[in-house]
Amino acid sequence: MVNLSLYLVTDSTPAILKGRDLCTVVEEALKGEFEEAKRLLPKNAIIGISTSSVEEAQKAISDGADYLGIGTMFATPTKTNTKSVIGTVGTQAILSAISDATNVATVSIGGINHSNVQRVMYQSQSPNKSLDGVAIVSAIMAADDPKASTEEFAKLIKSPPAFALNPRSARVNEAEALIEEVPEIVRKMVEAHPFVHNMINFVVVNFVANVALSIGASPIMAPYGEEAPDLARLDGSLLINMGTLNGDSVSNYLKALQAYNARGAPVVYDPVGAAATEIRRNAVSTLLAGGYFDLVKGNEGEIRQVWGSNAEQQRGVDSGPSTLNGQQKARLARDLARRERNVVLMTGAVDYLSDGERVIAVENGHHYLGQVTGTGCAIGTISGCFLTAHRSDKLLAVLSGILMYEIAAENAASKEYVRGPGSFVPAFLDELYAIRTAAAKGDDSWFVGRARVHDVKV
Repeated sequence: MVNLSLYLVTDSTPAILKGRDLCTVVEEALKGEFEEAKRLLPKNAIIGISTSSVEEAQKAISDGADYLGIGTMFATPTKTNTKSVIGTVGTQAILSAISDATNVATVSIGGINHSNVQRVMYQSQSPNKSLDGVAIVSAIMAADDPKASTEEFAKLIKSPPAFALNPRSARVNEAEALIEEVPEIVRKMVEAHPFVHNMINFVVVNFVANVALSIGASPIMAPYGEEAPDLARLDGSLLINMGTLNGDSVSNYLKALQAYNARGAPVVYDPVGAAATEIRRNAVSTLLAGGYFDLVKGNEGEIRQVWGSNAEQQRGVDSGPSTLNGQQKARLARDLARRERNVVLMTGAVDYLSDGERVIAVENGHHYLGQVTGTGCAIGTISGCFLTAHRSDKLLAVLSGILMYEIAAENAASKEYVRGPGSFVPAFLDELYAIRTAAAKGDDSWFVGRARVHDVKV
C-alpha cells in the first residue's frame, strides 16, 4: 500500500501561486519529502476516489479504489462546489463504516493547515481505522516556502497533539478506585493555584470569579479573543461559556480556542442554551469544527444538541424535561466522549461523566444549586482548574472538581441559618473555602464517606 501520510494536491490558481511557476512550487514542496517520495513512487497506477459519505465510500471500495480522499474536512475557498463539509465527525463515521477494508488507504482533504492537521488525524480516528494521511492544497501551494511548509506537515503528522487523551480501561470497581485518589487531586489543585481564563456570560461573572477565588484559583474574565495568545502562555485553562452570545462572540471564542490548543492547555466548553436558537445551534457546529475541547459540559438538552440528535428546542438555558433514563444518559455521555475523543460531563440530579471508556455517575449535590444562577456555569470553571492541575487523567480531574463542589453545596445547605437560595450562596462560598483550607493542611475529613459515586455499565 502506498504511503499517503502527506499528499500534495497542486493548484494553478494565480491567487494561490502568487505569480510563481507551478512546477517550481511543486519542486520546492517535494524537497521537503524527496527521499520518501522517490522510494514510494509506484510502478503501476493507483486509483483514488473522492468521497463525502458512508455510501460513497462503500461504493468506491466495491469499485476497486486503492485509496479514498475523504472530505471536505473544513470549508475551503479552493472548492466552491463542495457537496458537504463533513468535519472530523463525518470522517470518523466513514472510517468506522469501512474499517474492514484494511487494504484501502484514506486521506482527508479540505481546509487542512499546520494549526489543525494534528487534530484532524486525532479526532477523525475511529476505534478500528485511522486516516493514513492528509491531502494539502493551499497550505503548501500558497506557502512562501513550500519546502518548509511540507517539512512542518511531515513532522506534525507523525506526532500526536499535546492535548491527546489516552482514556484508561475501567478497573474492577473503578469508581471506588477513583474515590481514593480524589483528596490528593484536590490537594494538588489547591497547591497549584491554577490560572483559569473565563470567556463566560456576563450574568454570572461575579459569582463564578468568587467561586474560583474560594477554591484558591486565579481567574480572569476576558472575552476578547486577541488577548488569548498572551494568556495561554500562563499555562492555565480556558472556559468557553456561550450563555450571552453576541455578533463577535464566536470569532473571539475561536481565536482563544486555537491559542490554547496550540499550547496544549485544557479547554472546557459549556454550550449554554445550545438548542434554544438557530444561532446557538450554528455556534455549536462552528466551535466543534474550530478546535479541540478537553471537556464538554452541559445539561441533557445541551449535550444532546452537541451530539446532533435533533434535540427539542430549549426554553432559555434550562434543560427542560428529561426524555432519557439513566442508562441512556450514560450512553450518550460515553458515545459523545468517544466521538470527540475527550471527556463529557452531563449535569443533572445525577451527573454522568465519561472519557469514552469509563462511565461514572455522581449523586452528590443539593437542589439549591439549581435555584441559583451561575452554579452550573461555575462547574466549567472548577473543571478547568482541576484539568490544569492534573492532566494525566482528565476524568479523575473533573470528578475531583465535581465532588469538591457538590460536597461543599451539601455542607452549606445543612447550616441551620441557610433558609433558601439567598442565604445558601454565601454559605456555599464559605464551604468551598473551608475545603480548600482543610486540603492544604492535609485534612481529608471533609471527604471521608461523603462521595456518592458509582460505575455505570453501558
